[in-house]
Amino acid sequence: MFVSQWVARGAPRLLAAYPKKDLDYNLIIDIFGLILREEEEPREGFYIVEYPERAILSHLYAHRKFVCYFSGMELRQLVGLILEEGEDPEAYRGALVRVALRLFRRGEIPATDEEWEEIWSQILAYTDMPIELKIADIFRDPEARMILSTMIEEGVLSIDELVRKVRGKISYPVTRDLLISYVYVLSALGILEVRFDEKALIERVYLISDVVFYRKKPEKFEEIAKRFPAIKQIYVQYVSDYISTWESDAEKIPDLLSNSEIYPLLQRFRQEGAIEKSNLSPSEQEIAEKLREENILVKFDNTYVLLVDPTYKLLFPKWTIARLVKRAKEDASIRDLLKNWLNILKEAYLRRR
Repeated sequence: MFVSQWVARGAPRLLAAYPKKDLDYNLIIDIFGLILREEEEPREGFYIVEYPERAILSHLYAHRKFVCYFSGMELRQLVGLILEEGEDPEAYRGALVRVALRLFRRGEIPATDEEWEEIWSQILAYTDMPIELKIADIFRDPEARMILSTMIEEGVLSIDELVRKVRGKISYPVTRDLLISYVYVLSALGILEVRFDEKALIERVYLISDVVFYRKKPEKFEEIAKRFPAIKQIYVQYVSDYISTWESDAEKIPDLLSNSEIYPLLQRFRQEGAIEKSNLSPSEQEIAEKLREENILVKFDNTYVLLVDPTYKLLFPKWTIARLVKRAKEDASIRDLLKNWLNILKEAYLRRR
């Protein structure tokens, strides 16, 4: 893994690399050169490039693929992974963009081996992470939630329009590069899609799915109710109260699901429905008490029982489409945007089948 920086009137710089720290400087120049073959100047986004047969370092890297994410021309930073021969670059897309986003957000390069090892572990873990965790992880950040809410209002925006609108809603300074990095993470998760409009010569962002975090009835609820009949009335009362407060879970549930200590125990409750206190370790008992405080578990004598299952759902954006259809009736210029969006939605949902 490496982090480098584009210098507009000079040679690119290597800022850091791990685990090998002394990458050949020519390699960084070559990687930027390969990207520039695709673009007249580096544009923000994800790149996969292959090292050529005839270059300075071909004896080491010929036909090896490089997975890269470029921040954009404010930060001008490139975060990349050097893959082994035969490794699938697409498997690292989401992991690389998410790690790049974390590096851009913190505003400084990790200084210790421990920090780099943590980042390395995040990349390896991310590739095997369930989609539920990946979506929860990104929506812990207010920037991601603000981007989604803006896209739900609009449906289709140019990248510049989206950045301007989100910046106007956020009360603290945020760079364009950072917001666009969030857009690419959400794109990798199938929530947004970014397409270049060749007629307008701009990049547009299209909403693919709305995301809702909510609490559903556990899969094993009927089995649980046979053992603990009182839970039915508790559940009915909880749902009655929950209807008026469910939107607050937009922040709470992502934090719960993306917690590496909570999620394994939650998965266990999903499978078993109820677990006796004696079958939980002391640390698991602490987590169970926390979930009880959050009204996810209830306790009968010495048994913890799953009352509701915190999760997420991807929703087809039919209400946003309806609003854009209404606007298109009054504004002919919107009709082509609407047509393009519907075609992109069709492609995206066919890919999921």
